[in-house]
Amino acid sequence: MKIPLYGVLLLLVPVLLFCAAFPVLAGEAVSPCDLFTRPDAEGLFGCPVSEGVFRVATSPAGGSCRYSYEKDGNVYGITVRVADTVSITEEGIYDSAKDVFDRQVRARKASEEASKKYKEIENLGDGAFWEGTSLWMLLEDSLVIIKVNSFLPGSFSGQEQMDSAREEQDLSFSLKAAEIILQRLNK
Repeated sequence: MKIPLYGVLLLLVPVLLFCAAFPVLAGEAVSPCDLFTRPDAEGLFGCPVSEGVFRVATSPAGGSCRYSYEKDGNVYGITVRVADTVSITEEGIYDSAKDVFDRQVRARKASEEASKKYKEIENLGDGAFWEGTSLWMLLEDSLVIIKVNSFLPGSFSGQEQMDSAREEQDLSFSLKAAEIILQRLNK
């Protein structure tokens, strides 16, 4: 029995989409929702969070997982993005996870405004930095980007003080999430 070409394509397209959506870390397909789980997010924030919402991500190509919670009428949460060199190369914009990472570092260091928020983070993967709202971490042929938007209790003398406290708290939560991810990967 011959299978028509469109039949083969109908079978292959879902497989290709599945593979593109789950980046590879150390040779194994990994979903960002498996790298950082709902119990991880609940432990991080100390409250119940939504189920993880997976999305295919672009530039850099890969996948993201978002957990959120509501407090005082606002929505907070964490998004973990994972992009591997294979997906990034197939997207055709960058050469590799390291290429994306290196370009981001150079761009932030070259920008007068962005360089004010840029902080290199030592002893985290093969390289890491905080850019004011997200933690970027290079792990072999993969890039992990962690973005936290957390509830900030307290009162502040002004917006600048509040923004600084929120950034400090979000960086702290991002670093805790990165440690969980590295433990899960045995890095």
